[in-house]
Amino acid sequence: MSPNATDSSTILREERKMPNGCANGWSSMSDSAEEQCWKGQAFLKINEIVGMVKYYSLRAYIIFWHELSMNPRVRSSPFSPPPADELVLSADEIFSTRRRRLFFTSIHLLALAGLYFCVTGQVKLYTVLFALAVGIMSSIGVTAGSHRLWSHHAYKAKLPLRIILALFQTVGVQYSIYNWVRDHRLHHKYTDTDADPHNSNRGFFYSHVGWALMLPHPAFESKVSSVDMTDMESDWVVMWQYKLYAPLAAVLSYVLPTVVPWWLWGEDLLVAHLVAAQLRQVLTLHSTFLINSAAHMWGLKPYDKNINPTENMFVSVATCGDGWHNYHHTFPWDYKNAELLDYKLNLSTLFIDAFSLIGWAYDLKTVPAELVNKRALRTGDGTRKQPATDSATGHGDDLKTVPAACTNVYGWSDTDMPDEDRRMAQIYKKSD
Repeated sequence: MSPNATDSSTILREERKMPNGCANGWSSMSDSAEEQCWKGQAFLKINEIVGMVKYYSLRAYIIFWHELSMNPRVRSSPFSPPPADELVLSADEIFSTRRRRLFFTSIHLLALAGLYFCVTGQVKLYTVLFALAVGIMSSIGVTAGSHRLWSHHAYKAKLPLRIILALFQTVGVQYSIYNWVRDHRLHHKYTDTDADPHNSNRGFFYSHVGWALMLPHPAFESKVSSVDMTDMESDWVVMWQYKLYAPLAAVLSYVLPTVVPWWLWGEDLLVAHLVAAQLRQVLTLHSTFLINSAAHMWGLKPYDKNINPTENMFVSVATCGDGWHNYHHTFPWDYKNAELLDYKLNLSTLFIDAFSLIGWAYDLKTVPAELVNKRALRTGDGTRKQPATDSATGHGDDLKTVPAACTNVYGWSDTDMPDEDRRMAQIYKKSD
C-alpha cells in the first residue's frame, strides 16, 4: 500500500534530515531552529507559487494557441498526443484562427496603454470627448444599421442613410455588414444552441468573446448556408462595404481617429492613436459583446420566461439601446428594439426617429401595446408592471386568443414570421 500524505512527508524529512515541520532550503548550520523553520516554509511557498505560475502559464498557452476548435479536453502540453476523435484542422483554418487571436491580443494590449494615458492624465479632454463621440457613432452603426435595419428589416432607409450607417458600422470593426447579418440571423433562428455562433449555454467567456477566437461549431457550419441572404446581395451598399471592408475599416477606425485629434487640437500622435482608436474600439467591441453574453444570462424576462435573453439595463446603456433583449427576441421586428416610451436608454431609436422626420427612415414597424400586454401576461415572468388601463379593460380574459411567441424568427423578412404578428404590426411613416 502506498504511503499517505503524512507518511510521505515523514519519509521526505528523514531523507533530507529536516527538522519536523520545516524544510531548510537555504538555511545554514548557524541558524536557530526557529529561523530554519521560517526559511524552510518560505522556500516551500515560493516553490509552490513558481510551480503554479508555470502550470497556469502553460495551460493558458495551450488553450490560446493549440485549442483552436474549443475542444473541452485541453491537452497537458503542446506535444502530447491528440485525442483519437479530435477535429483535424486545415493549415488555412489554423492560420486564420491564430491570426484573429493575435489581432485580439494586440488591440487589447494597445487599449491598456491608452487607458494608462487616460488614468495618468496625459490625454486632452477634447480627445476623450472625441473618442466617446466616435464610439457612439460606431455603436449606432451596429444597432440601428446592421442590426435593426439590415438583419431584421425593422424599418427601411433611403440611400443617404444607408451609406451613413454603413460607414458608422465600419468604424466598429465588427465584421462586414454581410457577415454580421448572416451570423445574427442564425443566432435568432437557433438561439443558444450549437448552431448559434455565440451560444450562451457554453459559458460567459465563449458567448462574450471566445466564439471569435476559435473555429465555429460544426452545427453552425451545417446551418449557415441555409440563411437567406439574397436581400443583402441585392443591396449595393452592403456589397460595396463587403468588398472594401479591410481598407475602409483601417482608415475609418484607426487612421482618422488618430489624425483628427493630432491635426485639430495638437494631441500627441501616439496618445491620439491609443485612446481615440485602440481604447475606443476595444470598449465599443466589448459593449456589443455584452449583448451576446450578459444579456443572455442576467436580467428579467417580462415577455418570455422560456428563453435565455433578458432585459439588462446596463447593457442597454453600453450599447445605445440594445440591452432590452427579452423583448427583442420576442418581437425581433420592432424598430425600437424595446418597449420604451422615451429615449433615455435607447439612443438608436432616437437616431432612427430623427431621420424619419426628414423621410430618410420609413416603414417603422412596431408592436401594438395590446399585443405586448397579452404576450407578457401569457409567457412573461410577471416582472412587467401591467398598465392600469389594460387591467381595467379585462384584456387578461382572452389570453387564449394570443398567438404563442415564435422565438426562432429573425425579423420581418423571415418567412417563418406568424401571419398574426404581421397583420397586427403597426407601421409608422409608411412609404407611398
